[in-house]
Amino acid sequence: MRTVATPAQLKTLAIRRYETTTGRRWRDLTAVQRAAWLSRTEPVLRAEEGIALDAVWRDGAWQPADQIDLFAELDTAKEVA
Repeated sequence: MRTVATPAQLKTLAIRRYETTTGRRWRDLTAVQRAAWLSRTEPVLRAEEGIALDAVWRDGAWQPADQIDLFAELDTAKEVA
């Protein structure tokens, strides 16, 4: 069974792809250049991994962007009568 990439793994894949594609080191880039590369590469990597572009990482898994976590909305401090 194949696991889905976490956000950290997606970033690592993007860094490896940069170094393989350009032959340059990631650490030599400025913050602006890094952000630009990541913003161009992340949608491609997400598509390759089968992760929706609008999915968000929450509670250890990719979730639909508008999904509400019902348990987080419950106020457990109040006693139910």
